[in-house]
Amino acid sequence: MAQTANHGPQLTPSPRALQKALLQSAQQAQKLAQAFGKVVPAEKRKATPPPEKTALASPSAH
Repeated sequence: MAQTANHGPQLTPSPRALQKALLQSAQQAQKLAQAFGKVVPAEKRKATPPPEKTALASPSAH
């Protein structure tokens, strides 16, 4: 039998959709924590170096 194309929902969301969902989840956690007087631990991010420094430091860029 011939298989039909599956045009249903995508099982793996796009990176953009994942990022949006993660942001919404973080905002919701923050609101809930504030409502109960708690603090949500946050990841401390390092400042990203300018692109020209990243290209020089990366061995795969050559």
